[in-house]
Amino acid sequence: MGVVGGWGAFNAHAAWTYMGHMDGNAVLIDRTTIQFKGRNAMVWMLTNYATLTSQELLSASTHLEFDCDQNKVRYLQVYGYEGQMQTGARLISVTQPSVWVKVEFGTLMKSFQQIACLRGPLIRPEGVLNKPPK
Repeated sequence: MGVVGGWGAFNAHAAWTYMGHMDGNAVLIDRTTIQFKGRNAMVWMLTNYATLTSQELLSASTHLEFDCDQNKVRYLQVYGYEGQMQTGARLISVTQPSVWVKVEFGTLMKSFQQIACLRGPLIRPEGVLNKPPK
């Protein structure tokens, strides 16, 4: 499966990086998919479920949009698969954005937000505001 119009589900060869476990399920991020729209940032997340969900899914890819200034997130798209790592048949396709919700401090979603909303290099060039003390 290739990218559909730049926003659809993509193949299992994405550059997934393990982020941690949420509710017993492995959660990964694809940093190569980070895109900016004004002050908002979008990124893809993959959840590999430890056991079958009620919808018979073993994985789901979710396109997240973060409002970097207002500390909020919403789901733009969600695709559910019968196998882990987006394998097998696609059983669910949700392409309507969800409502915005607050990103809670100390959560895995907060880590996703920090990665997605980071702009530019981690180390800034020396300037007036970040000049080291003498």
